[in-house]
Amino acid sequence: MSTNLVRSFARISVFFKPFTPRLTCTRYQSSGNGNQNLPTGNEVEGTSNKKKQSDKDYEDGIRQQILETSLTYVNLHGWSKESICAGAESIGYPGVIHGMFPRGGVELVEHFYKVSNKALVQKMAEESQKCSDDRRSTKAFMTKAIEDRLRMVIPYIDRWPEALGMMTLPPNIPTALANLLTLVDDICYYAGDKDVDLKWYGRRVALAGIYKTTELYMLQDSSNDYVQTWHFLERRMDEAQQMHRLLLQTEQASQFAKDFTSATFITARNILGLSWNR
Repeated sequence: MSTNLVRSFARISVFFKPFTPRLTCTRYQSSGNGNQNLPTGNEVEGTSNKKKQSDKDYEDGIRQQILETSLTYVNLHGWSKESICAGAESIGYPGVIHGMFPRGGVELVEHFYKVSNKALVQKMAEESQKCSDDRRSTKAFMTKAIEDRLRMVIPYIDRWPEALGMMTLPPNIPTALANLLTLVDDICYYAGDKDVDLKWYGRRVALAGIYKTTELYMLQDSSNDYVQTWHFLERRMDEAQQMHRLLLQTEQASQFAKDFTSATFITARNILGLSWNR
């Protein structure tokens, strides 16, 4: 009986092969030194950092694309998260905005400031190369630059008071101020005002005041093509030199004013993440 049982198991075993687990591993080929091709800790960390940066760049690209598209919905939904949602859905990202824009509509306003200021800088750089300094009127250049920048607001003029109101909230004031100071600094720079003296700082402060008062005037202007606004701007530019008299003229006060204003403009660029290379 036992002999028959053994023979039966023998027949069954023919149909079954022994199972040996197959392990797959990556081997680093080397010649001489067995560790010379192994990645170092710095290389592994560098690869990880590159991947993180790549992921961040990809996410930033999507953010910028959504915000840019969302501007087309501002007149409908205002400077709000609803506009951002509409913009995201229109380009096929309906579910990615949750958590991507935690500050809501203010991020849309800041995006508009950023792209508008950048567009103005590109335009001023091109125009400054077309004519030499001796042929260019500094006042005319600055006046046109302010008008060009304010014209970028016109497509959203009915909703612009909403944007201004949002930027006056305490958490947003530093960025709003930084945007304004950087804007006027760029205008003065491309107008040829590069000498560092009291006039350098005074002109920028005065230009900031002119820009904001003209912006507020434009919100109430109902004239064709805002012609009254541009006349208002011309008058303020003509009176700009009088504002220099408000600065103290003693040497100590002048140095204090220069140091204080210089620190202000550097801080403004730091807030916006821009470099100071002038």
